[in-house]
Amino acid sequence: MSEPVLSQRADKWLHHLRVFKTRTLATQACAKGNVLVGGQTVKASRELKPGDVLEVVRGDLRLRLKVIAFPARRLGPPRVAEFCEDLTPAEWYQKASELRRERELVTPREHEMIAKPDKKQLRELRKFWEEQGG
Repeated sequence: MSEPVLSQRADKWLHHLRVFKTRTLATQACAKGNVLVGGQTVKASRELKPGDVLEVVRGDLRLRLKVIAFPARRLGPPRVAEFCEDLTPAEWYQKASELRRERELVTPREHEMIAKPDKKQLRELRKFWEEQGG
């Protein structure tokens, strides 16, 4: 049997617990100063220990996570709770949701910005051309 892991790199832990989609994104977040332990920025190579509390900024959302244990590999979503405790206040989730909604109102979605018409718009154009042509 393998021995239980007593510590793990910050970038690896964040990736294994699905906070970031790739380990590279986790490393970049650490480099940008978006990962804090005890109010201090963390390098990607910092060894985390059980009981550490991390604050992670990911877009509009700020997460507060407590380290419980260290998985050997990337986990499926149902098992994440076994290795970390989510201490994020509900207000932070609400604030991130509100900011996301505001941004959607101001900035059109990507598929709305492209020049190619969708099916509905094509039908309307064909109908318009038929009416104009004859």
